[in-house]
Amino acid sequence: MADKISSPLISIKSRNRISPTAPLSETITAALSILDASVARFAPCSATWFFDAEPFAHARDPELFRSLELSFRETLSRWPHWSGQLRWAAKTDHQNNQMPYGRPVITYGGGKDVGVDWIIASCDSNLESIVPSRDARSTTDKVWMATKLPHQLQAASKLAFSNLTEFDGLPGVAVQLTAFKCGGWSVNVKIAHCLADAHSLLTFMHDWAAQSRGSQSVFSQPIFDPTMLDIHAGALNMEHPDPQVVSRARELPMHRFDWCATDAPGYPDWALASSVATMPPPDVLKMQQLSPSTHPPWPTWNLALPVEHAQIRFTAAEVSRMNDAAMASLPPELSKHNISRLDSLLSHVWMLINRARGHERSEEDVYLNMTLGLRTRLSPPLPNGFVGSPILLTYVAKSGADASAGSIGQIAAAIRSNLSQFTPEAISAYLHDAAYELSPQRLWQAFLGSQHTIVTSWTQMKAYEIRFGRVADGGPPQLARYVQGVMPRMDGIVQVMDIGNSGDFDISLNLESNAMRRLLQDPQLRAFA
Repeated sequence: MADKISSPLISIKSRNRISPTAPLSETITAALSILDASVARFAPCSATWFFDAEPFAHARDPELFRSLELSFRETLSRWPHWSGQLRWAAKTDHQNNQMPYGRPVITYGGGKDVGVDWIIASCDSNLESIVPSRDARSTTDKVWMATKLPHQLQAASKLAFSNLTEFDGLPGVAVQLTAFKCGGWSVNVKIAHCLADAHSLLTFMHDWAAQSRGSQSVFSQPIFDPTMLDIHAGALNMEHPDPQVVSRARELPMHRFDWCATDAPGYPDWALASSVATMPPPDVLKMQQLSPSTHPPWPTWNLALPVEHAQIRFTAAEVSRMNDAAMASLPPELSKHNISRLDSLLSHVWMLINRARGHERSEEDVYLNMTLGLRTRLSPPLPNGFVGSPILLTYVAKSGADASAGSIGQIAAAIRSNLSQFTPEAISAYLHDAAYELSPQRLWQAFLGSQHTIVTSWTQMKAYEIRFGRVADGGPPQLARYVQGVMPRMDGIVQVMDIGNSGDFDISLNLESNAMRRLLQDPQLRAFA
């Protein structure tokens, strides 16, 4: 498989900037949402789809990539802001109480677009030597080491805000199409996170794929209107936020780690450079203090240690047995919790991680940091087609011992109890508090390293059901061989993806090398097989 093969040669054949087929004649400048501002520091939202060669979708046929470019440009006409220019708000963009520091805006249309980076590449290897097949992942390669998956398959484009200081002339979106020797091909899409979360990315991909087939998207039409989220923050024209609302917001289980606290023990020199662009100047700080925060636990994150990346497949039957075990182990006082299959899976994986990190006898807290989508949690909810990054991060804390060898049911119940705290009223309070932040990128709601795990779910988004090109007469549609949600290779990052309607889950796990080795050797890994 791919982890046994020498690195393939991947070369760039062409690189261009492309814009919508029907660009807007007027120039529009739109302020992004409160939450878009808070995720500007995040790594880009990115994924890669791999497709086997088929007669009507063969990478050796130059018409395939030309057709995909045309359908992409047509789709981009419904997502015009994705080809615009991201920048930080200036004083002339001042709205209500919103200070211009760390508030992103995007300008698009009227000939002002920077366009999307469009890259065509080729690989001298067959697809089967790069990624396993669908059948293999469900049988022989349930654990597949993806560490050596070539990073050159991702668009090597510097996006706006990639380091928070550079943006002028840089795109917010990049796409790379790669042709393999066998005729198979891949498509990678990479987006500045303040423009799109995973839900937005998958909505676009379904829209693009449907356009390529000449059919209607099975997903919702895109709605780009950041004010639809911001109105949930309440009054934004006051000199100071409502203290009672702020107090309610800060009762929520959310970290407030200060990225810019240079006096924090173990503070790395590299961390400050990316914050300078969004920090208010001293004269502003004299008039308004930064909100309370805590020091990040830098000593617990050793960036010098090598990190391995594994894809671990859990079958529907395994996950159902996890869920049954979790429900059966609940004490009576917790039996009210309606624990989901995903809650149980995350409990199992987090326990594996904590054992692999050696926390079995530790009374220190360890943290499961969870990305929480807010579209359906607001009242009224945001439309399914709402485009942006309406997400936040919350956490569950347990002692290392309890999170290593405790009850799967108690951990799953803690996850469910945590999520239940994010009512529409609580989220509105958080939005109100966040709207008045002087520097939204200063606060980090999670961390990495030996005490922290960050998990994000890409479930119920039908990532494996995206199919491009026309369907052969009487034949089955072309489905992806493999889908890789691209995450930074950093210790403690977990991503969950479901596999079509199979009920299976794929866990993408990045973990320090020695901990990864111990996890894969843990007999509890397949305790529910």
